[in-house]
Amino acid sequence: MAKTTTRNRNDTPLKIYERHLTDQVSNALGEDLATAERIISAAIQGRETLNGVSEIEKWITDQLIPNTVLIDKTGYTEMCIDALKTTSTQVLTDFGTSRQRDFGQAWADMIRGYLGEFAVTMFLEKNFGLKTKLAHQRGIAQTFYDSDISEVYDGKNWRKPKINIGVKTTKYNGLWLDVAKEQFSKSDFHIQVKIGGGTTHLFSFFKELSVFKDKILKAGLDGNFLTPTESEQILNDIPTFKPIPAYITGFAVRDYAYLPLDYAGRLAKIHYTIHTYKGLLPRDYKDQIKKRERVPARGNVKFESIDEFSSSDRFLFNTGSINRSIKEWRELVSRI
Repeated sequence: MAKTTTRNRNDTPLKIYERHLTDQVSNALGEDLATAERIISAAIQGRETLNGVSEIEKWITDQLIPNTVLIDKTGYTEMCIDALKTTSTQVLTDFGTSRQRDFGQAWADMIRGYLGEFAVTMFLEKNFGLKTKLAHQRGIAQTFYDSDISEVYDGKNWRKPKINIGVKTTKYNGLWLDVAKEQFSKSDFHIQVKIGGGTTHLFSFFKELSVFKDKILKAGLDGNFLTPTESEQILNDIPTFKPIPAYITGFAVRDYAYLPLDYAGRLAKIHYTIHTYKGLLPRDYKDQIKKRERVPARGNVKFESIDEFSSSDRFLFNTGSINRSIKEWRELVSRI
């Protein structure tokens, strides 16, 4: 049954956070203070934690830090190459649409997704001693659609996993685990990962490899297209590469008796905002909720931070409603 929150709420982001909270996040993840604030805000909006100091501290200590891994240059390089192998063999269109994508954009998107998958392998080994391999073989991505983990080491041999696991990667400000219904049915568990590094991670990596200094900017200098001062300024403007933090938020289970239209939200003057959702999102969810919550005719039903999702069938979860306790993780690991 739907629940409507009151006006006296402790589940909305604050304008200012205690400095020791942002310092703790910044130091653990290697991000600046502004990014640390956004990470905390997203956790509150996703209902992973309330906005009290003690609650945020507990979330940082019990969830964020232990469930975060740092992907170094070697790991990033491996995922870049894996993504290049896959991208070069695919039709470069967005999933489910006909909109053509630039090859570079498709490659960058693939890298981000692969970094999330790589982070899961690091997390499983770090926290549970479980070694796994990813399904990153050269070929069409749909060939490896059912599970992103292809092999598990049982202490003696590599074997196929007993279950299928899907990994969904979002940015730090992601509040929702959003999986198409067809894809949701193919994997037993769906893990969500929030990736840091901003939008310049690939350019920072190229800078680390001296691609700009020794190749592109050198060509500009040789052709008199820019001055040495301009070349130096451009290079300084590109952020330096640093380990990419990845927060493994939790996971959703396929075989669970989800309630129909399981949501919570708040009606403002005329619009109703959903901040909590768990399960299958029906195509007519707006009509159902408008009727149930008595939303004015000119009002709309939207989701926290994202307004609305496409009309295709999908399973949807806010980050606070997915499984994330150590007990739940151990249960998942025992089944792999």
